[in-house]
Amino acid sequence: MNKPWLMLLCATTWATTAAASGPACTPQTTRGDWVYTCEGLLPAPALTPTRILGTCKASKTGFFTCSGTVNLGGQIVAQTLLGQANTQANCTGAVSYAQTLGGAPAGTLEITYVVSRDGDVINGLPTNSNGVLACTLHRISKD
Repeated sequence: MNKPWLMLLCATTWATTAAASGPACTPQTTRGDWVYTCEGLLPAPALTPTRILGTCKASKTGFFTCSGTVNLGGQIVAQTLLGQANTQANCTGAVSYAQTLGGAPAGTLEITYVVSRDGDVINGLPTNSNGVLACTLHRISKD
C-alpha cells in the first residue's frame, strides 16, 4: 500500500529535527585570525577597571596564539596568551591559556566560551581571574 502522506510526514519530521539541532561546531570552526576585546574589573589588589585589546591566530585544531595590550586602571601592560581550545559540538567550549603580562609569566587564564554567527564570534567569560571580565572575539579572516 502506497502512503505518500506517511513519507511526507517522515521527511518533514527529519527536516525539522535537523534544523532544530542547529549547527555543529568542531575545533576547526574557530580557525583563522581574530581581534578581541575584554572589559570589566580585575583585582589589583582592589577591583580595578580593565580593558584589553588584541589579536589571535587559531589553528584548525583550535590552538590560539594571542597578543594584546591590557589597560589595568591606566597602567598599560603587554599580554600574550597561548592555549588549546576545546570546542564542543554544541558550540560551547573552554580554553586554558598560558599567560604573560609585561613579558613575565602570569599563570593560567581559564575561559569558558560560546561560538556563534557561523563561527565568526566568540563570547568568553574568564573563570579564574578573581574579577568580573567578559571578552568578545570577532573573526577577521578564516585563513
